[in-house]
Amino acid sequence: MKPLLLKVKEDSANSFDIRHEKVPYFDNPWHYHPEFELALVLKSSGLRFIGDSIEPFGAGDLVLLGTSLPHYWRNDALYYQNKSEVAEAIILRFRSGMWGEPFFEIPEMQRINELLQRAARGIHFPVRVAELVTPLLHRIIGSEGAKRLMGWMEVFTVLAEEPEFRLLSEKTFGGNRPIEDSGRIQTVLAYIQEHLTAELRLDEAADLANMNKAAFCRYFKQQTNKTFTEVVNELRIQLACRMLLDSSRDISQIGFQCGFQDVSYFNQVFKSRKGMSPSVFRKVHTG
Repeated sequence: MKPLLLKVKEDSANSFDIRHEKVPYFDNPWHYHPEFELALVLKSSGLRFIGDSIEPFGAGDLVLLGTSLPHYWRNDALYYQNKSEVAEAIILRFRSGMWGEPFFEIPEMQRINELLQRAARGIHFPVRVAELVTPLLHRIIGSEGAKRLMGWMEVFTVLAEEPEFRLLSEKTFGGNRPIEDSGRIQTVLAYIQEHLTAELRLDEAADLANMNKAAFCRYFKQQTNKTFTEVVNELRIQLACRMLLDSSRDISQIGFQCGFQDVSYFNQVFKSRKGMSPSVFRKVHTG
């Protein structure tokens, strides 16, 4: 299944949409839309899927998405089980023609134009940038008329002038996609997230997708640009990095707790992804 085309409700009174969401958990499916999207997570945690990028997210997570770039935020399991938990975010969406088609081509808009071009792969900004734009976004929500546009310009000037950012997806995605159910890939991604530290079986994932293993492997690679094993190992190594920095646990213990059944394989995968062994990684980042 391809990502779902999400139709953003148009507001004839405003040239762009901004909303402050407070929900038990983020519930949009694996989807895309023709609008650019700036997403700021204020509360909650989980995994963020953007194009072929899969990363953990938490409070202060700020990303800018280009048009037709598939994305999906899946909260940690406790948000689906505990009604007292709240997922909170500010979402700003706009079309490239909101200022008129030639506007981004004028010399004064060069940096913002370059920013929007980079957004085709998704852009992640540091937490300190999120802290700068948070009050600006709140101010836009409470504004009307020309003040909304001035607020938009202020936010995107900050983003365009920020030298520290990361591009997320290794490839870009075109906009000519059929409107199809996206539940299959969501089910598989949820299975990976919920069983990451236990044994993850390819045949079980294929069964969840109602496919044989060969068809599932082709499907998963088409959807994520990575194999099932690559995605699992990537997420496990991300978890291992956090555990190496946040605890003094033995490296072999961390490997097992992250779902690796063999310490030598854990070391091999870690070094291939990080360019150094787990012990060197811990020493470099903790002194």
